[in-house]
Amino acid sequence: MKLSMSNLDIMVCAGELKNAIGARVDNVYELDGIFIFRLHARGGGRLDLLVEPGRRVHLTEAEYQAPERPTGYAMLLRKHLKNAKFDLVNQPGFERILEFEFQGRERRLLVVELFGEGNLIICDERRVIIQPYRVEIWRHRALKPGDEYAYPPAKGPDVRRIDLNKLRDAISGAPDLVRGLAINLNIGGAIAEEICARAKVSKRSNPADLTQTELRSLLDSIESLIKQELDPQIVYADDKPIDVLPFDFVSHFGKRVKRFESFNQALDEYFSAVAVQTKTSRMKERFDREMRKLRQRLEEQSARLTELETKTKEEKMNADLITTFHADVDEAMHNLTQLRQKMGWQGLQATLEEARKLSETWTKIIRGVDPRVGKVEVSLNGKILALNLRLSSFENASRSYKTYKKLAEKAAGAREAIFHTEGELNELVLRDVPKVAAPAMRKRRKIKWFERFKWFISSDGVLVIAGRNTATNQEVVEKHMQPGDRYLHADIFGAPHVVVKAAGKEISEITLREAAEFAAIHSRAWREGLGSLKVFWASPEQVSKKAPSGEYLPGGSYIIRGKRNFLKVQMDAAVGIVTLDDEKVVMCGPPSAVKHHSKIAVPVVSGPIKKSDLAKKVQARLKAGGEEVSLDELMRALPPGKGQIG
Repeated sequence: MKLSMSNLDIMVCAGELKNAIGARVDNVYELDGIFIFRLHARGGGRLDLLVEPGRRVHLTEAEYQAPERPTGYAMLLRKHLKNAKFDLVNQPGFERILEFEFQGRERRLLVVELFGEGNLIICDERRVIIQPYRVEIWRHRALKPGDEYAYPPAKGPDVRRIDLNKLRDAISGAPDLVRGLAINLNIGGAIAEEICARAKVSKRSNPADLTQTELRSLLDSIESLIKQELDPQIVYADDKPIDVLPFDFVSHFGKRVKRFESFNQALDEYFSAVAVQTKTSRMKERFDREMRKLRQRLEEQSARLTELETKTKEEKMNADLITTFHADVDEAMHNLTQLRQKMGWQGLQATLEEARKLSETWTKIIRGVDPRVGKVEVSLNGKILALNLRLSSFENASRSYKTYKKLAEKAAGAREAIFHTEGELNELVLRDVPKVAAPAMRKRRKIKWFERFKWFISSDGVLVIAGRNTATNQEVVEKHMQPGDRYLHADIFGAPHVVVKAAGKEISEITLREAAEFAAIHSRAWREGLGSLKVFWASPEQVSKKAPSGEYLPGGSYIIRGKRNFLKVQMDAAVGIVTLDDEKVVMCGPPSAVKHHSKIAVPVVSGPIKKSDLAKKVQARLKAGGEEVSLDELMRALPPGKGQIG
């Protein structure tokens, strides 16, 4: 199973990613080492670029849940890339590296290293490293802030520009052809084997023995791989994905494949499946490791309990025997003590032997005396016990009873420990290996042309649009305003141009008032917390870019000739979900319009809560009403600045 993108995969992916050039960065997230760059495409709509250093880069349709708190590196990327335009993508040489250039307030370079453990490096326009994801230092280069970013030493010529002589030189001295191609051309084993298969040259060939014809065939194979027409696919074996390819490989001939419209789609589905399999495998290993640990602990605890129960039983028996034969024990102890005190240990041993020969009764239970430790071995009912010579029978029995009680307590503790371990084991067995689900794939919908602007649909079903920035403000007026429409602008500096699209209909007073409310809530007045605002409307023919003689008109500004029609409106808004062509879309606008088109209308007003936190609160309200929406959609729809639930 392929676990990371090859040089060829990167080349093809980079070619497709050029179609996303011009998109702007809306946000950046990090989830377990995977980075999601949320982009707003040139023609409208959302693109998610997934970057997993050391493994993959591709557009994704998977819906990854944004973390509650962004990581430090994600925050750094946002600082440098948010609102910047994606300008260029490049694969240097034929390396497993991708470079992305972004143009914002300043130019930035993002380098993705896909070899080894991988890395992600943000640099300035001079390629000086601002911060790598991981600081790394090798003998030949370093990835640390302040250093100029340098590529790793090239391992071979760029196969996209190789000729016969370079090919011969590259593979010479290798133990066999496939390793010469894989290592000395830095293309990996799978591509090397495919080149051999296409050239019909044995991969085990000695490079020194290759003929000119075979070398030419190998070169032709390399060129065909580089230039082959795309036919993206995932290759399966036993119903499991084992490879993702930009086109058919001879080495996979006969295997089941699934084909895709783009290589990015194939990469997305393949690596999503691989990620699930890899995570499932890791979780199973962790599960099995925990299971083995618990079973081993249970075995050790059971063995310990058996040992304690045996010792407990033995000590109880010893204490009972001493108590039962206490008279015999005391007689023997008394006589031995008398002999020791009169004759010492040496005399005691000699006298004991004489007494045994004379078959004196008190010697019958004695089996031996150890003067080193003051112990005497006695035989009681056939069992040999070691007693303390300085203690009486009851004192010796008491010691055994105490030991018995301690062992009994330890045995009880061992049983309790076994009970808990068995409980953990049973719980683990019932829990089984956790199931890992692939992230849900977003259903692609066709983005409406007006979604690149601020917009809403009035209670009468009339579309109203407004600019998001200087460029779209001009576009709203100069490209989309037509005869019969209405132009609106809030009576405050820092407000968008608003156009009501009549589309051949008569524009009602209801629509005009709602459009005026829309113009107000998306103006600077929202940030300043004003309760109401005046908004004027005019006909398209009254709007002009030509300033009066002798006056200067700033870019993006217009002169209104003739009467302005003023409306005073409240600064209230609402967020809901409207259905457009059977698809649900977030809409923010006047409460009356949102309530008309949405079963849920979350009221919002200017307030102290920052926009991102307000979006989360609105999201929670909508979710409680059965509507799932992304934070990004809410952030794009909400008025500018802070607010609160109304």
